[in-house]
Amino acid sequence: MALGNFSKVKTSQSFPKIDDAKMQQMISGTAYHIWERKGKPSGKDWENWLQAEKQIRVKYR
Repeated sequence: MALGNFSKVKTSQSFPKIDDAKMQQMISGTAYHIWERKGKPSGKDWENWLQAEKQIRVKYR
């Protein structure tokens, strides 16, 4: 099977890059909302932060 010439695929939707300061702000806000949804437990800051970071990074990177 012969391979033909392939052109670069262009997408109609592009996702903006977010700088680190904005990323940290978004993670912080998301972690706060996660904390609220969980009933505001103490001692879960790191867990909430990591969950928020994962959600934001998947969405924007």
